[in-house]
Amino acid sequence: MTSKETDLQPNALRRARRHQSGFTLLEIMIVLAIIAMMAGGVGVAVFKQFQKAKVSAGKLRVKAARDAVTQYMIETPACPHGIDELVSGKYLDKGNAKDPWGSNLILRCPGTNDTDGADVVSPGPDKQEGTADDIKSWEL
Repeated sequence: MTSKETDLQPNALRRARRHQSGFTLLEIMIVLAIIAMMAGGVGVAVFKQFQKAKVSAGKLRVKAARDAVTQYMIETPACPHGIDELVSGKYLDKGNAKDPWGSNLILRCPGTNDTDGADVVSPGPDKQEGTADDIKSWEL
């Protein structure tokens, strides 16, 4: 091979590399990082909406239990002795006897706060009664 032929080979390789299409590893990493940040933002927003939906469902269950107590007291001139009595008496569905976080609803009859004669409380997300996140029938 002559020196002129060897000088042409690197130039031909350079030209061939310039015309290749595709993405570099750096470009792919940047795109993946952007996608991850977008997915993280969407995930946080969806999680917040999911928590709001659980609180709304908890309020509905407390209202359903309060209505069941009212119906029970109309038909039976006495207070129910707990949520289980409402479920066994077919006044309340078994699924509505627990809040969305899996805790049993708390029934106090006669109640001290509700004008209907009974207090129904969901302990809320922290599953502890007496905290700020409780759902109370007299506040609905």
